[in-house]
Amino acid sequence: MRELILTPTYGEYEFRWLREYGAVYRIKACFGETRIMVSDPAAMQFILMSGHFGTGPTLENGARLLYADGSVFRAKEEEHKRLRAVLNAGFSAGAVRKYLPIFERAAHSLTEHFEHLSGELIDVVPPFGRATLGTTSEAILGCSVDDLGDDFITNNLQLLSLASSQSPSGIIFDGLSRWIPPSIYETAIYLPVAPFTILRRAKNLAYELGKTVVEDIINAMRQKLENTGGFYGELVEQYHAADGKRTLNKRGIIAQTSLILIAGQDTTANTLAFGLVELAQNPGLQEKLRIEIHDAMSNSSARDIAYENMPLLNAFIKEVLRMYPAEVFSDRVARQDTVLPLSEPITTSDGKQTSQLPVPKGQILMFAIASYQRLQSRWGEDADTFRPSRWLDGGGVLKGEAMGPYANLLTFLGGSHTCLGWRFALLELQVFICELVGKFEFSLPPDGPARCRYGGTVLPALPDGKKGAVLRVKRVM
Repeated sequence: MRELILTPTYGEYEFRWLREYGAVYRIKACFGETRIMVSDPAAMQFILMSGHFGTGPTLENGARLLYADGSVFRAKEEEHKRLRAVLNAGFSAGAVRKYLPIFERAAHSLTEHFEHLSGELIDVVPPFGRATLGTTSEAILGCSVDDLGDDFITNNLQLLSLASSQSPSGIIFDGLSRWIPPSIYETAIYLPVAPFTILRRAKNLAYELGKTVVEDIINAMRQKLENTGGFYGELVEQYHAADGKRTLNKRGIIAQTSLILIAGQDTTANTLAFGLVELAQNPGLQEKLRIEIHDAMSNSSARDIAYENMPLLNAFIKEVLRMYPAEVFSDRVARQDTVLPLSEPITTSDGKQTSQLPVPKGQILMFAIASYQRLQSRWGEDADTFRPSRWLDGGGVLKGEAMGPYANLLTFLGGSHTCLGWRFALLELQVFICELVGKFEFSLPPDGPARCRYGGTVLPALPDGKKGAVLRVKRVM
């Protein structure tokens, strides 16, 4: 696990193991435990769709610490289906399209920020993080990032810093946590140590913020004032207009706040940063993309840009999502004795070949998204190379059955646990990239590009290992 997680650049060992051992192999975890790394497409599809696997201890324990009881992330079985059905209304294609003005205002704010610093070296991650937090809070809660309050913003930064730090002791704690009863684990959040204090405050502040937002919406409705509460406002109206079975009550709405504000904002900001770093390393690609953006904007009104009809833009986004999935792996645990089907046979330790793998109840699997998205059998011999043209020429794109909700990628997972906000993230990336690349040139600093490091998710890292991506930003239009 140490080699998997604590390398200076993520994937130094994992991608080597993928080439050496294939898409299914065992790794040693803490205290003699063995986990199975799985990036075989047929096996991953079975894990997602069969119902034989549940979320593993790392995800379960993290959710207990950070998300309120009643959050869709913590819900199981039928309750999980019900909550997803209700919440999906705020993240459907039509709903996300309504958020376009919010994304555009945030993109214009980034332009204003960068204009004052044109020609300078800038760490682009902090302004991207604030922008994506702002779009989420405005679209879903109906409030600006300033309305979130200084306490929430400060603690949110501390939480992101905590999540981005990894250490050997953290790996040991993760290994121990699967044996700790949930009741004790939830009590641990009240221990007077810094990490638990940050987690506790994050959970409490999000709940109080959600409570304030919902109560303000209810009071506005009573006074017959305009509902400006974003998607939360729609949920409150639905609850008061329906029988409650297909809606969320006040407490149910509030319980989603921590997940909504925390889950998407940092991952989208990091994806955007990785994309610009890749463009800075490839000025020719950057210029081609800028030309496509200018052509699309010159042929469209300000409110009628057909982002989906920009082939290079979307090929570029797909390639960034392929190479830099926010969640590089996710632990899953077998709920019962089962058998994994394999798309390609493997050789067992006793020299036999097999196209299926018995998995006993309780076995933890590492659902290896980053490895899957570098399989040469799926993406071509240059699967480790950043090449957006693979999505245009068709020569290096997925071979095999479809996976995930978008572009056969698992960046947004799939099945019943597909990321609710995947359409939200895509449109936000399209708007931000068009605005920024259309108006600015991005180039590398003297000490080279940010590297990719693991810190709960993959994140851009500076030479000293801290989170960040420094680029020289120059106005060109």
